[in-house]
Amino acid sequence: MLRHDISLRHYVYMVAAALVLLGVVPLHSGAAELSLAHFTSPKHPMDRLVMRPWTEDVARLTNRELTIRIYPGGELGKGPKAQYKRAVDGIADVTFGLQGYTSTLFPRTLLVELPGLAPDAMAATQMLWGAIDQIRTEYDRTHVLALWTNDRAVLMTRDKPVRTLDDLKGMKIRTPSKLQGEIIKALGATPVAMPVTRMYNALKTGVVDGLMVASSVIKSFKIGEVARYYTVGPFAHTAFFLVMNKGSYGKLTPDQRQIIDETTGRALSLKAAKVYEEAGAAALQHEADSGRGEIIRLPADEEQRWRAALQGVRDNTVKALEAKAIPAPAILSAMEAAGK
Repeated sequence: MLRHDISLRHYVYMVAAALVLLGVVPLHSGAAELSLAHFTSPKHPMDRLVMRPWTEDVARLTNRELTIRIYPGGELGKGPKAQYKRAVDGIADVTFGLQGYTSTLFPRTLLVELPGLAPDAMAATQMLWGAIDQIRTEYDRTHVLALWTNDRAVLMTRDKPVRTLDDLKGMKIRTPSKLQGEIIKALGATPVAMPVTRMYNALKTGVVDGLMVASSVIKSFKIGEVARYYTVGPFAHTAFFLVMNKGSYGKLTPDQRQIIDETTGRALSLKAAKVYEEAGAAALQHEADSGRGEIIRLPADEEQRWRAALQGVRDNTVKALEAKAIPAPAILSAMEAAGK
């Protein structure tokens, strides 16, 4: 009988500990621990320089009444595509991911990925927040903590340098989202959708001929080991989110919710955008300085050819969204006004 009681107590303890780790129950009266899941390495700039400092701020400002434990590298579920759903379902209290992996959920948000819309990540992020009233409905199932973009995409190839529009004909290029796939098609190449975690092997083995992705991945995903040429053109920025399960947010005390609100939003988003922009610029510069990679910048007349080829992407995207009763022109107007 005693042995049974001990086993039962041990079982109850283990269940309670698991619930604490998932943020379902408080650690002790008035205190709680939330889980934050993402798919990148703990060394990734978004973990080291954005998410981890934010969790430290929350712990400090709440006198550790609220702490956030980070689960990197897919520890709470493999596959970057399911990150938003994990927040909706409460698999994790907070998740970091890309809207482009589930493009059909975020057609309004992904207008920020139109080619040449913004000069840098900070301007693109301001555009998202300038249109927040028009795009917020896409996040109704979660509580938005931050929305931002990374640095502008670069075309990375291994065997063939891309110096002109004609060089792209027939090439297979990885895309992070449906809209950026349209960009690749407009330039005469074939888009291949895949998450960032598969890019290294895909380029190394020839599954794709190139990658359309921000230069900030060169170091964080070791793309510099397999890419040799980096074509800088009038491409797009990729959108990101940091969202929280609605139930988890609602269970916090009013003071805890206030700290969460005060440490997130536009300010945290712009910090993330700046980290990406600086990481991207440094990575490209390193490839150039080391001689390992060649940076290809299009001459003015050639870049104009690319821009002309991409004009149809914007026009067709707007028309397609209007056909679904989505006011794309109004959303774009709000974005562009905020990005000035």
